[in-house]
Amino acid sequence: MMDDILRKIVDVIAIGFQPERIILFGSVARGENSLESDYDICVIKKGVKHKRKFAQEIYKSLYGTKASVDVIVETPERFNELKDNPYLIYKSISEEGKLIYEK
Repeated sequence: MMDDILRKIVDVIAIGFQPERIILFGSVARGENSLESDYDICVIKKGVKHKRKFAQEIYKSLYGTKASVDVIVETPERFNELKDNPYLIYKSISEEGKLIYEK
């Protein structure tokens, strides 16, 4: 399931940021991707206080991969609180996402 680009994305995030989990979601996870598709990644990390800043650091670290990536960062507790809300993206991440890394 993991192509070389996705494997590189996972390696960079796992080594550089030590998340609990990385979940691939969206069109790539569903197998409906095209050449224009990006990689939608949810990074689950304990203790993150400033999620946007943490996501920006991930984006910076992925710069050399030449991949189009969208990143959502969430704590395990908050993800579990939100994953059943039908109005939020976390529900589709929980239901359709593919776990591609777990500590």
